[in-house]
Amino acid sequence: MSVLSWSTVRWLVVLVLASGVAHAQPAGTPPNQPPQSDAPASDAPAEPTPATVLFQDGRALVEAGKFEEACAKFTASIQLDPDAEGTLLNLGLCNEKLGKTATALGWYRKAQFRSAEAGMTDYEQAAKQQTIVLAAKVPTLRIEAPHGAKVLLDGSEISDVERARVELDPGTHVIEVAGERFEITVREGDNKAIDVRPPPPKRFVILDRGSKQRRNAYLLAGGGGALWIASATLSLIGKSKYDATDHPEQYQRWQNITRFGGTSLFLAGTAAIAGGVYLYVKAPKAERIEQVAPIVGPDQLGVAVAGSF
Repeated sequence: MSVLSWSTVRWLVVLVLASGVAHAQPAGTPPNQPPQSDAPASDAPAEPTPATVLFQDGRALVEAGKFEEACAKFTASIQLDPDAEGTLLNLGLCNEKLGKTATALGWYRKAQFRSAEAGMTDYEQAAKQQTIVLAAKVPTLRIEAPHGAKVLLDGSEISDVERARVELDPGTHVIEVAGERFEITVREGDNKAIDVRPPPPKRFVILDRGSKQRRNAYLLAGGGGALWIASATLSLIGKSKYDATDHPEQYQRWQNITRFGGTSLFLAGTAAIAGGVYLYVKAPKAERIEQVAPIVGPDQLGVAVAGSF
């Protein structure tokens, strides 16, 4: 048989004390001091209060391993007697058994605070011991949300200050903000963060790596058009000249100029226009790049862009 440690034995002893003492006297009465009364002494046992009955029922359920039902009894009891140290301890115990780490930790902290106020050292030390154990494994969550926004966690509002560190029971939880709904699942020991802020507005920059090539295409096609015009002009002048002369040599001269010069200009113009069209079609298209970030440094100034290149 294994030997129980002193801290475990003391914890069990305190729970036994809590099961019998917590409701045997009014809140605020030291455990070893009987309650004061002006009524004459009587040998008849005092009638248990409703809070005591609920507490005793809860203890019986704990002994039977029915922790969920026990928690319900202790919750009803603490509503009738909010300062009962034993009930606070047992609320921590039954919630811990149910795996509700954050809930149990909250009850142990209340039991520790109340026991310290009442000078009940054993209760205080028992609650403190369990608080230390659970604080090391309770799941925590940091919620990043717009300042002043209404944030609901499982239906309860979380203030700006509380969002920095929220203790949770293990499991799945729902966060609601500005009509948006988020789910997050945590386990014991988790330390998570969730950002429910709206994304920043996207900024874009147009990246046109084909602008130079298209500019050259315009110039080439424009030059081709000018050659076409020159060809047509030369042809008109030549025809006018050889139609107006009766001299065979002049007639032949202008005919040759029109035929070879005009044709050459026309072919050169056609080639230039075709080249311009080819360059334009093959030029890279302009792109709209997202996520523009400024770059400022001792030897550089510009922007960084993210996108496909």
